[in-house]
Amino acid sequence: EQLTLRILNRRDKERRMEDTNLPYTNNQNQQIISSSGMNEPSYICNRPADLGAPAQHATSCPGSTTDSNKLILLDGTDTYGRTGNNLMEFLHALQYSRDNDIQLGVKYGSWAMRLLPRMWLSVTGDQSQWEEQFEKALCIKIIHKTVELREYDVIPIDTKSLLLYKSNQSLGEYASFQQQAIRTLFQNYNTGEGTTLAGYGTRNMCEGIDALFGKDSASAIYSVIHIRQLEKVGYAILAAVSKHTGCDPRAAIEMRPDYIRTILKPLGMLNHPIVVISDNQNIEAIQRLLDDPEIGPRIVLVPEEAAWSGGDMTLGVMSNVFIGNPASSFSGFVAKSRLALGKGHTYLFRARDNEGQWSTVCGDSCVFYKEVNHF
Repeated sequence: EQLTLRILNRRDKERRMEDTNLPYTNNQNQQIISSSGMNEPSYICNRPADLGAPAQHATSCPGSTTDSNKLILLDGTDTYGRTGNNLMEFLHALQYSRDNDIQLGVKYGSWAMRLLPRMWLSVTGDQSQWEEQFEKALCIKIIHKTVELREYDVIPIDTKSLLLYKSNQSLGEYASFQQQAIRTLFQNYNTGEGTTLAGYGTRNMCEGIDALFGKDSASAIYSVIHIRQLEKVGYAILAAVSKHTGCDPRAAIEMRPDYIRTILKPLGMLNHPIVVISDNQNIEAIQRLLDDPEIGPRIVLVPEEAAWSGGDMTLGVMSNVFIGNPASSFSGFVAKSRLALGKGHTYLFRARDNEGQWSTVCGDSCVFYKEVNHF
């Protein structure tokens, strides 16, 4: 089945000028179904994805061309926030390392090395070969014992500082590097083989897609709505984002049926499954969607046995349309990943105009803006 994209409202086609200059940024009005004429197509969970775009940054690792013995060190197991925050913290660690041309070190067993192999780069085969691959892929150095640090001028950095880090690079340079790092992760996504550092088996990142669509997972046409309330601080965070982007200060948390309809109906996506992923804190929002006579019959919930952060993330990243909450770092990571992997139709920043019509008020690159990049 082929889906023909309907003409969108003019306001939804307008993008901020920065978007047109950003590497790998996709227009919101591109085809929902990826073209079959891709050169050397690559896939995630049997669905097309751009994993082969050339890097736009230096190929040498930070600190490799200097005589400095400085080492940025990620250590300990304490983190600031949940999975979305932790992923942003690691990406910002890579950015901090690059911005300052200082080698990044990661203590074996630390939060970063517990986080990543759960979803990417699982431990397989010979341990030393896996460590070499891990270090090479991410431009980092694994530190096993404290004694190894004696030869370095160590710069420790905590996860909260990493989350709040703002790069001194231009928007284009920052976004390009972050997208390349994300592509590197997804080039090595877990398929259920291998283990974590602790020796536990890893889960398949395609688990959610496979559970919902089975043998049709490669061709399934579906949307994903990420509902995240963020405990008591959600509206405050979204209000701060709204000041810089112009997005509505409530809509992306409440996810009311009319809001969803204005996005999906012009695309013809109300005729296809609508997958809801959430932390189950905002049951009212989910129930409103289920009760809607037009949207409710299309709502699909991930089976409990297949619901986990990696599977939910991949469902969002590989969907035809993604509707998220810009106050959520999880939605932010999904949106950045979609941009990195060549996916259009990502909706985070929406607001009503003077005539009461919903439209996108900040383009795809807004997820990288320093003013709103609290994640």
